[in-house]
Amino acid sequence: MRPRAPIASIAAAALLAAAGGAVRPAAAQTPAPAWAHVTYVSGPTIYVDAGTRAGLATGAHLTVRRDTTFVAELAVQYISSGSAACTVVRASALSVAPGDSAQFTPAAAPRGAAAALPARGPAPAYRPWADRLRGRIGVRYLTVDPGTGPAGVMSQPAFDLRLDGSHLGGSPFGMSVDVRAQRSILPAPDSAHPAPTYPLDVTRVYKAALQWNPAGRAATVTIGRQFSATSASVGLFDGVALDYARTHWSAGAFAGLQPSWFTFAFSDSTREYGAYVQWHNAVGGAPVWSLTLGGVGAYTMGQIDREFTYATAMIAASRFTAYVTQEVDVNRGWRAAAEHATMTPTATFGTVQYSVTDAFVLDGGIDNRRNVRLYTDFLNPEAAFDNSFRQGVWAGAALNLEGRFRVSGEARRTSGGAAGAAQSYTGSAGVMRLTPLDLAVHVRDTHYTGQLSNGDLQSLSAEANPFGLVHLEATGGLRTSSPTPLGLALGSSRVTWTSLDADWAVGRSIYLLFSAYRELGAGARNAQNFVSISYRF
Repeated sequence: MRPRAPIASIAAAALLAAAGGAVRPAAAQTPAPAWAHVTYVSGPTIYVDAGTRAGLATGAHLTVRRDTTFVAELAVQYISSGSAACTVVRASALSVAPGDSAQFTPAAAPRGAAAALPARGPAPAYRPWADRLRGRIGVRYLTVDPGTGPAGVMSQPAFDLRLDGSHLGGSPFGMSVDVRAQRSILPAPDSAHPAPTYPLDVTRVYKAALQWNPAGRAATVTIGRQFSATSASVGLFDGVALDYARTHWSAGAFAGLQPSWFTFAFSDSTREYGAYVQWHNAVGGAPVWSLTLGGVGAYTMGQIDREFTYATAMIAASRFTAYVTQEVDVNRGWRAAAEHATMTPTATFGTVQYSVTDAFVLDGGIDNRRNVRLYTDFLNPEAAFDNSFRQGVWAGAALNLEGRFRVSGEARRTSGGAAGAAQSYTGSAGVMRLTPLDLAVHVRDTHYTGQLSNGDLQSLSAEANPFGLVHLEATGGLRTSSPTPLGLALGSSRVTWTSLDADWAVGRSIYLLFSAYRELGAGARNAQNFVSISYRF
């Protein structure tokens, strides 16, 4: 499913409750570089329009460029058949923006075969970025029907504005703005559906920052609302950041305040400070690698909230890719008494991929993070299932044949999170670039056993690109579960879902999107319709 603009998740949730591969440089007998495009930016999460069918996998790396200018290095964290959510592992003074081109090498393809290019083809020649402001302005409209009839339908008109620019007018100044306003129109309250206590008209400011970076200078100063470029645990803050980048190393520091968690309004209750140092290869060098060390402290109302250090390392070589990050809490005061230790490892995440041949790839990983900032734009039973089985260890393999066929398997042991102790086994297969319509089909089957329930999940998706302008995608799925003796109170469940997405890029400026989603199960129905239009400049 295409990433869509975030909805009012709390309002929608209340209403509904009432009712794999390595990246490597181009070389002889390796797949040719392929291109994706940045379609959406949500805080530190960057979405691109390429997924497993194009040879991407969790942990793979992409190089974002604007014309010929390096913008950032991305690492894939979450992936579907046709899109991927990435985080920034190395960045320039420029901010990643929708429309940027992202180059990668497909994980595996037969020797001599053409690369599995994304449906939209090679990167277009975008207009120069420097000295001008780029962005997008859009409107969107969402309806959510939990199955209680017309009176129970929630509607939500919304407005988005995003601006990005560097060295505006030839000056050392740039700016970044991301503002989203929405109004949630709920049905009249009654005894079964009382009036909500949260605001229905919300304007969230995700970015509002000014940047100072003189041409040819290594230092960049950013003031305003921004995201940490090196620590996902920091997330959003209002403050100032200083970054200093050299050919083989970078360093930086920040100080700021955490905004309100729901309205994103300014708040001075929690203060954060942090610093980092990073060693990395020169831009354009191979292999791509970096090592980052940092520390962060957060303090609420003058009391310790959390203090931690972190280390992140990544490497992307010809056949081997690895990405690992570790956080360690430093416990002082009340935290030392609560944790019974002066230092506590709190988050480990790592992925490894190895290309045995150009067609056969092995991968594995570990994830014991307590909390993850997913910035999920849309949630269906498949995404909810994968998130509940996130914590644990896994290993898998993928086979790519003739540049058109892909078969993969994964075994995962979950040790925490919503699923608790469980094991799951997933097999998937896909075929792409069929007929002049660029037809692609992907199927998945997962079986799991756990302490509280056992069950299965199946999904099927098909997409096409008629006329080379319109992208169509249909998905469907089924999830069934039955309780174990320990989980009899949960009962059995059966959930089905279907969706249809259509998007149309009119030239390089206007982007139209329509999506219809239906979910049925657990005695409830969820129907959502979404439409948006945006103008990019």
